[in-house]
Amino acid sequence: MLDAQMVSQEWRKRIEFDLASFMDPGTTLDVSVESVRSFRVAWKMRGEGRDAVFSVSPSRGVSVNSGGRNQDYREFIVGSDMANVLEVATRISRASTPGLFVATRARDEDGEDASPHPAVDLLTALLDRDTEDATRVLMLTGDAGAGKTRVLRKLVHRQADRYVHGRTKKILLYVNAQGRALARLDEALATELQDLRVGLTYHSVAVLARLGVLVPVIDGFDELLGVSGYDDAFGSLAGFLEQLDGEGHLLVSARSVYYETEFLARSGNVSNRGGLNCVYSAVRVLDWSDDDRAEYLEKWGAQRELSDAESGKLAQRVGVVAGRHAVLLSKPLFFARTVELLRENPEFSGGEDLLQALVDEYLTRETEEKLLGRWSESLLTEKQYERLMRELAQEMWNQETRELDYRSVQEVAEYFVVNEDMPEGTQQVIVERMPALAFLSRAGDAAPRAGIAFEHELFFFYFLAKSMASEIGSAGKDLRMVLSRSAMPEDLAVRVAGELREAGELGSGGGLQVLLDRLSEAGTSEWRRRTQVRENAGLVTLALLRAYADLPENGKAVDGCVVRSVVWPGSHLRDVTLRRCAFDDVTVRRTDLTATKFLRCEIRDTVFLEPRIARESTRLELRGIEAAHVLGIRVPDNDSVRVTHDPEAIAKTLRECGAPLRPDSPEPDSHVSQDYVVLMDELLRAYRRANPVCKGDPNLRCLFEDRDWGTMERLLVEHELVTKEHRVTKGQPKEFLRRRFRPEQIMAGLSGRTDVDPRVRSFWRALASRADEG
Repeated sequence: MLDAQMVSQEWRKRIEFDLASFMDPGTTLDVSVESVRSFRVAWKMRGEGRDAVFSVSPSRGVSVNSGGRNQDYREFIVGSDMANVLEVATRISRASTPGLFVATRARDEDGEDASPHPAVDLLTALLDRDTEDATRVLMLTGDAGAGKTRVLRKLVHRQADRYVHGRTKKILLYVNAQGRALARLDEALATELQDLRVGLTYHSVAVLARLGVLVPVIDGFDELLGVSGYDDAFGSLAGFLEQLDGEGHLLVSARSVYYETEFLARSGNVSNRGGLNCVYSAVRVLDWSDDDRAEYLEKWGAQRELSDAESGKLAQRVGVVAGRHAVLLSKPLFFARTVELLRENPEFSGGEDLLQALVDEYLTRETEEKLLGRWSESLLTEKQYERLMRELAQEMWNQETRELDYRSVQEVAEYFVVNEDMPEGTQQVIVERMPALAFLSRAGDAAPRAGIAFEHELFFFYFLAKSMASEIGSAGKDLRMVLSRSAMPEDLAVRVAGELREAGELGSGGGLQVLLDRLSEAGTSEWRRRTQVRENAGLVTLALLRAYADLPENGKAVDGCVVRSVVWPGSHLRDVTLRRCAFDDVTVRRTDLTATKFLRCEIRDTVFLEPRIARESTRLELRGIEAAHVLGIRVPDNDSVRVTHDPEAIAKTLRECGAPLRPDSPEPDSHVSQDYVVLMDELLRAYRRANPVCKGDPNLRCLFEDRDWGTMERLLVEHELVTKEHRVTKGQPKEFLRRRFRPEQIMAGLSGRTDVDPRVRSFWRALASRADEG
């Protein structure tokens, strides 16, 4: 009876919340109880009075009687009198035209079947599954230019078409988040719905998502710009996820390296602070194969009605370029651009840097054929055109956006042409044509006067890197401002390092150390964006170390450098040897060190948070390192990565990698039974994918049925490391455990560190006393 009453109360709160999202502003719900399990609600919607009786059954869910017709709750909400989802699907189907599409393949990173499948089919199958006890946040990962956006747009269009024809009960709502701060998620949802010209408002999106009717698709999560970087995006998304209350799906796209090094950790931190109930999984978009490229060429040629001879000749030329740039041309963006240029320009053959070659080709075509004056003279040189794009990219970065309105774009052009002292007639033409120049496009599918963005992020990074490298290479500007604007993508850091290398800034005369010192100094002063500056400075530092080691004269090694006051946020130092280097006040956060050698190096005030290391190829000759400095490690295990926070396992692995660990005296907490340590490690692995975890999860049966779990759970709750929650899922109350500390914070108490929360410390002491009693 208690369960039935609890279910009824939960459903009543939910229904009142749901209906409030549909009713007219300024009006209220009128609720009257008719029995223990039924109640009548009256509300006003679209200017009309509505009322319905809702009956709750613990076994059958909710039935609704409205206008003399009985329906289940889901049918009532999606019907034409409420959300009218069929009309929404019809508008989406008409509005989203994916264009030329090749069935890009993808792999389920967390499923039992790791074989490649068509990405759209795989995502469709995963979204058709019911969620179990938690909202599933599905991340579509892949490199820049890998075709994530094209896959998502095709998926959204196909799903809408399937809904219209009665083949599915779920639609997807595409939200282009590239260049938008998710602090304005409601604004982004409202804009997408407004563009569709439907009566649905953003207030109801969470309701429909929780019912499994609608899946928001956020494209470009890791490209969001905000004053607090990625943490800002997570924090602003948390409110939406809380509204889903452990149900429904959310589909998000981001680059693979970001998901692997940052997403899970940051999302777990958000879950600690709020009421989120989510589980995370990933699908990786794979590079194009030879068959994929051949299919694209065939479809592209058919669109343009090429003859067999023309198609064969083009395919031959593409094959030559692809042989030299196989990695880059496995990305759909680059392949498509290269095909277009090869067709238009018989002389184009690519270059050592294909992106550079593509940009150069566009610059030549635009200045010599497109941007011409009355007498067919070029209005800009290639160098001027490049500087103009650099100015625009820098302005977008400074304003923390990837999109500017028409007038702002033209103002950038006005500033540029005046500084270049161009003739008045030329100035006017350039300013007027600026929003339509090559490399730029209208943002999204909006109206003609919508914002202007770079056609693709890679072009944005290309021009921004030139400006940023110039500022890092000079001592005349405050790098704090440059590095504080946003979370820097790794592609940008690599380009910046490449520009500095090409400019000779890494050469002899201590050039590398000068640049490292400038980056270090930017992160030393205290101010509100210090964390962002240190992360961006660290990312550029890693790219510079790799670029320096890659110079022919350096033989993959860096000698005698000093790195200070930065954070290494992921990324890697693969195939780099560091000799006699010093690291002071550095945080190494999930950085790939599997093929890195530290030889006769020294560290001070440096912390390693889950670095990725390999016993056979990582060398850690770091004077000053202690096991307590390493909060978790990631070790390759066949095709996956195993994460452990067990101090004994960490110390053993560090020693195998050559770390000169001191034989520290045993701390009282080190007497904790290894059985408890292993059990905690298993629990923390579960928390990497979900927080809270459900005690009824069949995948965690071995954990919760362990003979030591009862003691472990009791102490976790007593010392406030976890809290118990009861939620109604699938009509039944279930028990969940939510962690209140990050995994590294919990395991730091076992490692003997004194700078941990007293509750964590007392928990491990209590476990140690249990071992002593035994």
